[in-house]
Amino acid sequence: MEYFKLNNTFRIPKVGMGTNTFGKENNQYDGALNMDIEPYKLAYTNGYRLFDTAKGYRNEKVLHAFIKQEKINRSELIIQTKISYKNVDINDEYKVKEMIEESINYFLGYVDIYFIHHPSTDEENLILWKYLIEYYKTGHIKALGVSNFSVEQINYLIENTGFKPQINQIVSNNSNWNHSLIFDLQKMDILPQAWSPLHVDEAYISMIEPIASKYKKTWAQVLLKAQVSRYVSVIPKSHNNLRQQENIDIFDFQLTHEEINTILNIINK
Repeated sequence: MEYFKLNNTFRIPKVGMGTNTFGKENNQYDGALNMDIEPYKLAYTNGYRLFDTAKGYRNEKVLHAFIKQEKINRSELIIQTKISYKNVDINDEYKVKEMIEESINYFLGYVDIYFIHHPSTDEENLILWKYLIEYYKTGHIKALGVSNFSVEQINYLIENTGFKPQINQIVSNNSNWNHSLIFDLQKMDILPQAWSPLHVDEAYISMIEPIASKYKKTWAQVLLKAQVSRYVSVIPKSHNNLRQQENIDIFDFQLTHEEINTILNIINK
């Protein structure tokens, strides 16, 4: 596995595993929790060490169960979770801290990266940001993130606290590559991280298949490779053993600049 170094020197794997359907009935986002740890076991066996979860996914406790039942060395894992105004009354300090500390306890004393999941008003974003900074200062959070934030929203946080996020998790696929935002984030030394990086249409897949065939890779592998080649972290998700293996097996070939530009500039019409 290869790593990205964040602006506070913390390192994360370039490829992580999305978990918003893990531990749920029928592998559905809105499914009831069934506490099935098998998806985590499979991902771990296939080499994944970065796991992405959130309060809104309701399944932090399933990842906790996997770590405890399988006796996983916590230091092997990079766990990122998220909180937003949708999960808690952010004006209730007790409830917010209780929720953050629940994550810290689930993940055995610390969270590697804690995100604000969805932007609200600048003022409400700032309230949550200050809570996360508090736990960052005590070492219970190793890095800070935001998700789906604009540059303007990020700058408001920085200007009012002096603390810059390490990551902004955003959409980047052929519905919206987000080139301009990615460029701006990288100028700010904030790592862009793509959620749903493989959410593309069939026409797109057929257009990049020739590049994939050249390297004896799948379309998903060359798409993920193109993203990490331009210094974008990726969080694909799969319950399928073969696809999990393929999505992490992207470090034994190099795309040309022309191929990267082709892969990352086809737009869903």
